[in-house]
Amino acid sequence: MKRIVVLALVFNAALLGVLVQLLAGPGAPRMRAHAAENRAVSQADLAKGELLRVFAAEGFEFTPALRRAFLAYARQQAFAGLKMKGKTLPKSFLAWVDSDPEIAAGVYAAHDKPEDVLLWLYSLRLDLGKKRFEKYRQLALAAALVSAKEGMESDIKPRKPLKLVIPGDPRKPVDTKEQGRTLDMNDHIINFLNENTIEEEVLVDSKGVPELRYDKKGIAIPSPEKKKRKKGQATTKRTRTLYAADVLASKKLQAKFNSYMKSRGFDTRVDCGERVVHWKSKDMVRGEQYKKVNEAYQLFRRAYEAKGLMPARRDAFPTPAERCAYLIRNHEYKFPPKLQAQRKWPRFPLTAPWPLLTMLAADRQPLREREERWVAFRDKGEFHQYGEYIGGIAQQQAMQSARRLTPYPFTYATIQIMLKDGGVCGTMGSISARGHNTLGIPACQATQPGHCAMVAFRFDPKTGTYRCQGGQYATGGDEKTGPFTPWPFASKFRRINRRNGYEIEFHNRKPMVYHQSLAWGVNCGLGPYLDGIMAHAVFGLLPKNQRQVQGVKLLKSGLALNGYNVLLVDAAQDAASTPQEQILIWKTFLEALKSSAGKPGCPNGGLYNTTVKNRMFDKISRLPIPKDKKSVGSVLTFLEDEKCSNAKTLEAYRRALKSL
Repeated sequence: MKRIVVLALVFNAALLGVLVQLLAGPGAPRMRAHAAENRAVSQADLAKGELLRVFAAEGFEFTPALRRAFLAYARQQAFAGLKMKGKTLPKSFLAWVDSDPEIAAGVYAAHDKPEDVLLWLYSLRLDLGKKRFEKYRQLALAAALVSAKEGMESDIKPRKPLKLVIPGDPRKPVDTKEQGRTLDMNDHIINFLNENTIEEEVLVDSKGVPELRYDKKGIAIPSPEKKKRKKGQATTKRTRTLYAADVLASKKLQAKFNSYMKSRGFDTRVDCGERVVHWKSKDMVRGEQYKKVNEAYQLFRRAYEAKGLMPARRDAFPTPAERCAYLIRNHEYKFPPKLQAQRKWPRFPLTAPWPLLTMLAADRQPLREREERWVAFRDKGEFHQYGEYIGGIAQQQAMQSARRLTPYPFTYATIQIMLKDGGVCGTMGSISARGHNTLGIPACQATQPGHCAMVAFRFDPKTGTYRCQGGQYATGGDEKTGPFTPWPFASKFRRINRRNGYEIEFHNRKPMVYHQSLAWGVNCGLGPYLDGIMAHAVFGLLPKNQRQVQGVKLLKSGLALNGYNVLLVDAAQDAASTPQEQILIWKTFLEALKSSAGKPGCPNGGLYNTTVKNRMFDKISRLPIPKDKKSVGSVLTFLEDEKCSNAKTLEAYRRALKSL
């Protein structure tokens, strides 16, 4: 027996020696890191166990104790995620997040990877500077959530705060008559346009729009205000060099161009016909004529781009930090008091709750495009919410572009080209949405049946309330509108970039009423609304066998705090397994709305109620009919009293009642 013990001790000592050597060897850091990861995961598991224990102790309802337990779990989950990434964040920053209930709720409950939100939030803190970051924390959190859910990589390397720089005009005009080099085809195309002139009618004293210029600090230099055209204002004739659009519209100029190019040794011919496309074209072009115009358009456009008269591509999209810094810079701009009132500035508070700012944070218009529109607003009060409606030709991007092809500092898919070339409903919605976002107003395009509209968040300073309001509606109201913007609580944000036409921002859109509910929920009470988001996150952690009973009870308790949290309504209706439970959820919903009666910006009827009610009817139609007569009769009476529009469901319950 002693021999066995001695051998065991020797073996254990040898094993310990091997372990010591391993921990001291070259693989030691990896082993220690792995051990740290395991400890972090273990702590997260322990925190989850404590969360479930508190959940049961609190009677399966959302309470302050459950909130604390959830945040403790989510914090440990984030720490585990940071360990897995091999990254750390300052304790002071993490303590700051924990000290702000609104920020903590967004970081830990609005995304299933809170570590990514923390990394992005800290990255924005570095770029914006501590003081500005903390003042505009809601905007920073919205940008962090958007960036994390898009899967963008954050950068937490130490650095000085970002210096905002607005890019200048990227074009670099080429000397198309440069001595000492052989001129190419594009040189001769541009030379033809510059060597020939056309006469046109213009307004007297019309100076046009000056080029956007910047000072040494990158701030746009104010431009003079453009005077409005007076009725009956005199016009005059002026002579200018040709645009490509002039050639595409004139058979005579096309013949002259063909002859010019042939004399320079290029067998380049264009044959677009007489005014098939011209400055005011509205009709679509078809068949062989379309092909000819398109070939000519591509020829002249390539020449403009090659010789630095039009950008070959759109400017780079700004980083999330640049977007935030740009919005903050404009928001803090001070007009003279009288002009401040005229401009109604600022148009929307950048300190608004973060669920309302994700729409704004997701807009990624290049800075130079925004700046041209901002300067027009700042200096002249110009704020375009619509453009020139041009009819069927707008469905043909090449023809639409050909009709007004000129040298221009912006390329296609920009708001500037939209204002120059016009379009139909999609362009109008885009002009409005981009204009709003430039002024710091959360906005986006929106779809309707066979139509494109726009929506925006608004703020009423008198009542301190928010609303999500649509515009440019044509084929329906809010009930038929779907905003092109991310739903703040989706697990991922996926953009869709069209090859033709303009960018449609996001996939998996939510109906208008969902975005309206964000404003109503904030108006009802931001704290209770965020509690509901955390209740929804706790529900997602529950085992499946707990969701239909205890989980539904949790959701109903969160709904009682704020009836406008559509996350809770949807989850409760999805989890409820009987018609009776669906009806109880509906009644809880109505009671919650009733408790907010009289609060500004908190509607007690309308589309929200109708949406929830119709969803309940749809759920009931898919659930098994109860087996006892009393339950069947009760559900049928409810459906009839609530005017259920599903005739098949009503008939099924009537047959069941009769058979029982």
